[in-house]
Amino acid sequence: MKNILVAQRYSHAIISGLSDKEINSILADIESMSNSIKTEPKQINVVNSLLFPMNKRMEIAMDMTQKLKNTELWKNLFGILIKKHRFNIVTDILQDLENKILDKKNQVKVGLTIAHDLPEDVLDSISATLRDILEKEAILDIKINPEILGGFVATTDSLLIDGSIKNNLVKLLKVKSKKKK
Repeated sequence: MKNILVAQRYSHAIISGLSDKEINSILADIESMSNSIKTEPKQINVVNSLLFPMNKRMEIAMDMTQKLKNTELWKNLFGILIKKHRFNIVTDILQDLENKILDKKNQVKVGLTIAHDLPEDVLDSISATLRDILEKEAILDIKINPEILGGFVATTDSLLIDGSIKNNLVKLLKVKSKKKK
């Protein structure tokens, strides 16, 4: 919990000084860094480790910023985090920063799990329904999972909408088993 509060302070400090143009490039940087961290999660532990000298840790962290648009901002942030030995909260900072930016743009990231590829008009219909429920524009992160059989499962940070056939069958079995007793 403490790390989340600290991460929120850092993300607030970053977003408070940004223009609308910079916000979009920061969002692209966040996505790029998040993907990089997902592919090499041990990199955070290496940068945060006191076993390596400070300059080596800074060098590793700066390599992460090479392909980003706002390199100065990330270099400053990473430098502060390394000096304070808090680089382990970088993922929390990125997550909170992304949520704040999307909230500012009246958007929300929705993980949408479907059983198979759906036509574009069906996805648009699901997106419109989610927009009505969430009262924000839904940015869909679509994953295909045949185990849900059909329908969809939509998740945000605070909401789960399970409209899958698998879930409906499980509920039906529970109702039948209760009636037999």
